[in-house]
Amino acid sequence: MRFVRAIGGLAAALIFTAVFGSSSSAFGREPFHWHTVVSNGDLIPGTDTSFNSYNQPSVNRYGLVVFRARSAGGDGGDAGAVSAAVGTPIHGIFERDMAKSGPMPMIADKVMLVPEPNNLESQFNEFPAFPRIAYKSTTIGFRGNSQPVWEYALPDGSDTRAGTAGLYCQFKPKSKLFTGMQVLGAVPGFEYFEVPGASTTGIKFDVFPGAPAVTHRYVVFKGNYTDNGESQTGVYYRDLRKKGNPPAYLIANTSTLIPNQPAGGTVTFGSTAPPSAMDGQMVFLGLDNEDAPTLGGIYFAPLKANTSLTTLVGLNTPVPGVSQATFNRLGEGLSYSLKRYVGFWGAWGDETRNVHLVCPTDGNQDLIAYCNMNYPDGYDAQVPVNQGIFVYDRKKHKSVMIAETGQDNFLDFTYWVFSGRPPGVGGGEPEGYEPPRWRQSSFVAVGNAAVAFKGTKEDGVDGVYVSKLSAPDVTNHLVAIDTTMAGDAIDPDAPAGVQITSVGVERDGFRGRWLSVVAGMANADASVTWGGIYVSRRTNP
Repeated sequence: MRFVRAIGGLAAALIFTAVFGSSSSAFGREPFHWHTVVSNGDLIPGTDTSFNSYNQPSVNRYGLVVFRARSAGGDGGDAGAVSAAVGTPIHGIFERDMAKSGPMPMIADKVMLVPEPNNLESQFNEFPAFPRIAYKSTTIGFRGNSQPVWEYALPDGSDTRAGTAGLYCQFKPKSKLFTGMQVLGAVPGFEYFEVPGASTTGIKFDVFPGAPAVTHRYVVFKGNYTDNGESQTGVYYRDLRKKGNPPAYLIANTSTLIPNQPAGGTVTFGSTAPPSAMDGQMVFLGLDNEDAPTLGGIYFAPLKANTSLTTLVGLNTPVPGVSQATFNRLGEGLSYSLKRYVGFWGAWGDETRNVHLVCPTDGNQDLIAYCNMNYPDGYDAQVPVNQGIFVYDRKKHKSVMIAETGQDNFLDFTYWVFSGRPPGVGGGEPEGYEPPRWRQSSFVAVGNAAVAFKGTKEDGVDGVYVSKLSAPDVTNHLVAIDTTMAGDAIDPDAPAGVQITSVGVERDGFRGRWLSVVAGMANADASVTWGGIYVSRRTNP
């Protein structure tokens, strides 16, 4: 039985990049060269408080990195700058242009006013997911929570308040932040924020789970809502650059028929996952049942009104490289690159093994308390024995296996986090918020000519590995970074004696020639810790 400590809060992060050889024989033999984006030795802008932990970063093809980070405490900061109450961690969204080794401006923090609409001067109080950036532009998008932002009068003359969750965007570094989507669709005057494709008009979104994707002009997102007393979900997009107040458009929701079901079937999507997007296109995972899927798959759609879905990878279809096996599980975290490649996780077969999870010790204290109250002895999860990392090629209309458990000593490609909103925490409207639970994730990112993924070896070593797309080999992967490495192997400023203890990569972490990851470090008794974000740029296509 494998014992796992769940990741909690903002895991310490690291970013890395590689130099690849120009031939297959050289691939994997040249060293990685890391450059620090941010580390625990840096002060949060506007304060005298150091960074302490980070989420996985996102990067565009030009080397602009965006990330969520926080401090261990807070000093109040300067007026009008990043700040927090004394002893309270500072949370924020930051960016840095690594192509120019530029400064590290703050995009948003917990005392910044939420962009319009906001007639209550409400401030952000949390950023629930990692930020994302467009593949080939500087457009950034992220989730933000707050106290209600809008006060208005009801028909009976009483006042009420609404708007505790939104999607926020920025077109260029240091430019004005603006609202891409808000849960104000039922408020008069904000009909453009309402749920499109619902059975009745004037329904608001309850929450936007996961991290929104962005392109040069679109924000593409998952939204949950309540219709006729029933919880619903779907994936949508909104044009950020269209003048006026453009509405959101529907891609698929829980009334949409699953395309790749047997002829005459009437099964609709029971769940959708946060999408990935590039230019005017998007991909997402949709299933009939999230916990026990039997129908569904990975779908492609153009970002246009009345769009149609194309099935890329379906459940119950053959697993490439495995005889007489079909997919029975597909991962939510899709990486979409060059309008061609889709990186994903998949599993097959009925064999499972037990993974024992324990509650996080770092992060939101309300969430930690809720976990310990409900899982005082931990939680046993069942993980597929047969699983792998794959890339679907839209040009060749087929998938290829990149890595597989049982090959190259890989044991697992899945990781667990306890997340959600505890009851009675956060204020605002409680409906639509997903309750805390154990969630399973996998991590893959597709670059121009290679794919990076996170994996755990049979000896317990966690690492980020890279495989060449033109000639993937499930028994031979380049080790970008793993938990056998000393801290100073990736960061010359790391304290003496620290070892890399955690690593990570996200779906937008490998763009063009830039590869980015996340990692934390500690010494043997964890009395000294360190973390950072680092990048490296490939010299060959």
